[in-house]
Amino acid sequence: MRRHLHLPAALLLVAVLAGCGSDPEPAAAPPTSVPAATSAAPSPSADERAGCRAVGNLGATDLDPATNRAAGELAMQSSDANIKQAGVDLIAAANDALAEPGPAANLAIAEAQLDVANACGAAYGDGPW
Repeated sequence: MRRHLHLPAALLLVAVLAGCGSDPEPAAAPPTSVPAATSAAPSPSADERAGCRAVGNLGATDLDPATNRAAGELAMQSSDANIKQAGVDLIAAANDALAEPGPAANLAIAEAQLDVANACGAAYGDGPW
Protein backbone atom coordinates (compact mmCIF):
# COMPACT_ATOMS: atom_id res chain seq x y z
CA MET A 1 0.00 0.00 0.00
CA ARG A 2 2.72 2.47 0.92
CA ARG A 3 4.40 2.16 -2.48
CA HIS A 4 1.23 3.46 -4.10
CA LEU A 5 1.42 6.63 -2.02
CA HIS A 6 4.97 7.66 -2.96
CA LEU A 7 3.91 9.58 -6.07
CA PRO A 8 0.99 11.38 -4.38
CA ALA A 9 3.22 12.12 -1.39
CA ALA A 10 5.89 13.57 -3.66
CA LEU A 11 3.33 15.66 -5.54
CA LEU A 12 1.88 16.89 -2.27
CA LEU A 13 5.31 17.86 -0.97
CA VAL A 14 6.09 19.73 -4.21
CA ALA A 15 2.73 21.51 -3.97
CA VAL A 16 3.41 22.54 -0.37
CA LEU A 17 6.86 23.81 -1.23
CA ALA A 18 5.53 25.62 -4.30
CA GLY A 19 3.09 27.42 -2.03
CA CYS A 20 6.00 28.76 0.02
CA GLY A 21 7.24 31.05 -2.77
CA SER A 22 6.40 34.71 -3.27
CA ASP A 23 4.37 34.08 -6.45
CA PRO A 24 0.85 35.47 -5.88
CA GLU A 25 -0.65 32.93 -8.32
CA PRO A 26 -1.28 29.48 -6.80
CA ALA A 27 0.34 26.56 -8.57
CA ALA A 28 -1.99 24.54 -10.75
CA ALA A 29 -2.89 21.17 -9.31
CA PRO A 30 -1.49 18.26 -11.29
CA PRO A 31 -4.04 16.06 -13.00
CA THR A 32 -5.11 13.24 -10.77
CA SER A 33 -5.77 9.73 -11.86
CA VAL A 34 -7.97 7.31 -10.03
CA PRO A 35 -6.11 4.06 -9.32
CA ALA A 36 -8.01 0.85 -9.82
CA ALA A 37 -8.84 -1.07 -6.68
CA THR A 38 -6.19 -3.75 -6.35
CA SER A 39 -7.13 -5.49 -3.16
CA ALA A 40 -10.26 -7.08 -1.88
CA ALA A 41 -11.39 -5.25 1.21
CA PRO A 42 -14.50 -5.34 3.31
CA SER A 43 -17.34 -3.25 1.95
CA PRO A 44 -17.89 -0.53 4.55
CA SER A 45 -21.03 1.58 4.67
CA ALA A 46 -21.03 4.93 2.93
CA ASP A 47 -20.90 6.72 6.29
CA GLU A 48 -17.83 4.74 7.34
CA ARG A 49 -16.02 5.88 4.21
CA ALA A 50 -17.09 9.55 4.33
CA GLY A 51 -13.82 10.78 5.85
CA CYS A 52 -11.81 8.67 3.42
CA ARG A 53 -13.72 10.06 0.47
CA ALA A 54 -13.40 13.62 1.76
CA VAL A 55 -9.61 13.37 2.04
CA GLY A 56 -9.38 11.43 -1.23
CA ASN A 57 -11.26 14.20 -3.02
CA LEU A 58 -8.94 16.94 -1.77
CA GLY A 59 -6.54 18.20 -4.40
CA ALA A 60 -2.82 18.09 -3.76
CA THR A 61 -2.83 21.83 -3.13
CA ASP A 62 -6.02 21.99 -1.04
CA LEU A 63 -4.53 23.01 2.27
CA ASP A 64 -7.42 25.20 3.36
CA PRO A 65 -7.79 24.73 7.13
CA ALA A 66 -11.61 24.83 7.11
CA THR A 67 -11.87 22.25 4.32
CA ASN A 68 -9.35 19.97 6.00
CA ARG A 69 -11.02 20.37 9.39
CA ALA A 70 -14.33 19.24 7.85
CA ALA A 71 -12.61 16.21 6.27
CA GLY A 72 -10.98 15.39 9.59
CA GLU A 73 -14.32 15.58 11.39
CA LEU A 74 -15.77 13.06 8.93
CA ALA A 75 -12.77 10.76 9.37
CA MET A 76 -13.06 11.07 13.13
CA GLN A 77 -16.54 9.51 12.95
CA SER A 78 -15.14 6.23 11.59
CA SER A 79 -15.32 3.13 13.73
CA ASP A 80 -11.78 2.23 12.59
CA ALA A 81 -9.40 3.42 15.32
CA ASN A 82 -6.58 4.35 12.91
CA ILE A 83 -8.86 6.40 10.65
CA LYS A 84 -10.41 8.06 13.70
CA GLN A 85 -6.96 9.01 15.10
CA ALA A 86 -5.80 10.27 11.70
CA GLY A 87 -8.96 12.42 11.56
CA VAL A 88 -8.19 13.85 15.00
CA ASP A 89 -4.66 14.65 13.82
CA LEU A 90 -5.98 16.33 10.65
CA ILE A 91 -8.30 18.50 12.75
CA ALA A 92 -5.37 19.46 15.00
CA ALA A 93 -3.22 20.36 11.98
CA ALA A 94 -6.04 22.46 10.52
CA ASN A 95 -6.55 24.27 13.83
CA ASP A 96 -2.82 24.94 14.10
CA ALA A 97 -2.84 26.34 10.56
CA LEU A 98 -5.60 28.75 11.52
CA ALA A 99 -3.56 29.94 14.52
CA GLU A 100 -0.21 30.13 12.71
CA PRO A 101 -0.51 29.95 8.91
CA GLY A 102 2.60 29.30 6.87
CA PRO A 103 4.71 26.61 5.22
CA ALA A 104 5.09 24.52 8.39
CA ALA A 105 1.32 24.51 8.89
CA ASN A 106 0.77 23.52 5.24
CA LEU A 107 3.23 20.66 5.60
CA ALA A 108 1.48 19.46 8.77
CA ILE A 109 -1.87 19.44 6.95
CA ALA A 110 -0.37 17.57 4.00
CA GLU A 111 1.16 14.95 6.30
CA ALA A 112 -2.13 14.55 8.18
CA GLN A 113 -3.97 14.10 4.86
CA LEU A 114 -1.54 11.31 3.96
CA ASP A 115 -2.04 9.70 7.36
CA VAL A 116 -5.81 9.58 6.78
CA ALA A 117 -5.27 8.16 3.28
CA ASN A 118 -2.88 5.51 4.62
CA ALA A 119 -5.33 4.53 7.36
CA CYS A 120 -8.15 4.30 4.83
CA GLY A 121 -6.00 2.20 2.52
CA ALA A 122 -5.09 -0.14 5.34
CA ALA A 123 -8.74 -0.53 6.32
CA TYR A 124 -10.47 -0.61 2.93
CA GLY A 125 -7.82 -1.22 0.30
CA ASP A 126 -6.76 1.14 -2.45
CA GLY A 127 -9.20 3.95 -3.23
CA PRO A 128 -11.42 5.37 -4.37
CA TRP A 129 -13.39 4.80 -1.23
